[in-house]
Amino acid sequence: MPAQAVVDDLAGEPAVLRIEGDWTGVDDDAVAFLARTPLVTLAVGPAPPAIAAACDLATNDPAEADRWCEGIGRAPYAALAAALLVRHAPTNVEAGLIAESTTYSLLQAGPEFAAWRAAHMSRGDPDPDAPRIRVGRDGPVAELVFVRPERHNALDTRMRDELYAALARLSVEDPAPVIVRGEGPSFCSGGDLGEFGTFPGVVESHVLRLARSPARGFAALANRLVVGVHGATIGAGIELAAFAGTVLAADDARIGLPELGLGLVPGAGGTVSVSRRAGRQRTLELLYTDETIDAETAAAWGLVDEVVPGAELDDRLRQVASRASVRP
Repeated sequence: MPAQAVVDDLAGEPAVLRIEGDWTGVDDDAVAFLARTPLVTLAVGPAPPAIAAACDLATNDPAEADRWCEGIGRAPYAALAAALLVRHAPTNVEAGLIAESTTYSLLQAGPEFAAWRAAHMSRGDPDPDAPRIRVGRDGPVAELVFVRPERHNALDTRMRDELYAALARLSVEDPAPVIVRGEGPSFCSGGDLGEFGTFPGVVESHVLRLARSPARGFAALANRLVVGVHGATIGAGIELAAFAGTVLAADDARIGLPELGLGLVPGAGGTVSVSRRAGRQRTLELLYTDETIDAETAAAWGLVDEVVPGAELDDRLRQVASRASVRP
């Protein structure tokens, strides 16, 4: 088909295949082509359902497609990598985390992340010895709290390691339902950008990311996790929360995936967790637009299960967790 010739001519260059206009002649071969092509694919207009489902994104609004294309243009290699990751998602969490981490590490060695690093200086932690996680018990419910409010609970290496260890302890020592929440104005503002230029190497980072993966811990405890998000719930914040069996959102929650702006894909499990809750097309929409959505939109997309007034979030978390049935 002519589109295959276009792909061949691109010789591995990242690009967008935007399909709009006349849909005459669309058949099963076209759907199969869209499923395998190494391009970001957009269906624009009243596409047949099979085509809309096969494309990475679909819309009836050309202006919306323009915005997606503009976002993709910020980091086309990362945009394509994300589309390929979620287009054929692995059937189990572990395989998904391995695929995501491998892609993430590949992009860390790429030109788009290098450009971001060149424009952003790394900065030290003003309080490197302060704890990041607090674990406690409130009657029949365990509680895991992010306690880095001065940095909006940004996930740095120490916080990752403390979170991984806390989840591992809960999995073997305490069978209770677990509330996860964050202190301060935000649940979690994503990865700590001050550390993003300090990783030891892409191979070492890949191994560490998998060896100390909070995402794996969230997934393992999903059936007894009740997560409450509020304020900035960005990047790793929503990626981890989305693994939980129940996610409650305060009405001030702002949710987004900003990784494309760094030339990266989500690295805390988001291509697995967000895609499972909201679908692959919504995941890419969040990533390509670099915009946040509010709590009500997140609920409509399936990213959160309930929206409550911010002042009621903690009480509602305890109500839901205390009634949670823990399945083996």
